[in-house]
Amino acid sequence: MKLKTVGIGIVSLLCCLLISTSCVHGIGIGVNPAKIEVEMETGENVQRNITVSNPESAELGFQVYIENQSIDWIKISDPEFSLEPHQKKQITVQFTPTAGEVGEFNAKICVVALKPSGGFNVGSGVKIPVHITIEKSATLFYTNSLFIVLIISGLLIILLCIGRLRRS
Repeated sequence: MKLKTVGIGIVSLLCCLLISTSCVHGIGIGVNPAKIEVEMETGENVQRNITVSNPESAELGFQVYIENQSIDWIKISDPEFSLEPHQKKQITVQFTPTAGEVGEFNAKICVVALKPSGGFNVGSGVKIPVHITIEKSATLFYTNSLFIVLIISGLLIILLCIGRLRRS
């Protein structure tokens, strides 16, 4: 009975460790982070890095792509590459939304591992959920072109009035 409770405790501890890790693993693939949260303002460009690892004992080819292709402003720095056994590679994901994009967006970055040898190519993959929040940037009043024109016009009127007063 005591051996059974110790076995259940060890299995429970292993399950907790597997659940609490922030890295995602599939057969032949390791990806970190497990999810990406991006908060940005309109017109801003943001980069996030993903580390892809090959935990297998053979060379693997990898493909990285965006599942939701309607969001065309997410770019992957190196969408296709291969890794030797136990090698890692850092991939940069660039978020460059157009000026009019505002709101909440969800996408998935797919990382697929394939054996580089020809023939029937079955692989494994991991999907990284991405949540993007784009808020409208606050335009500072002194950067608004209409405000600048009004200030310059007001200063010119004041200078003209001062010049006329001195002549009088």
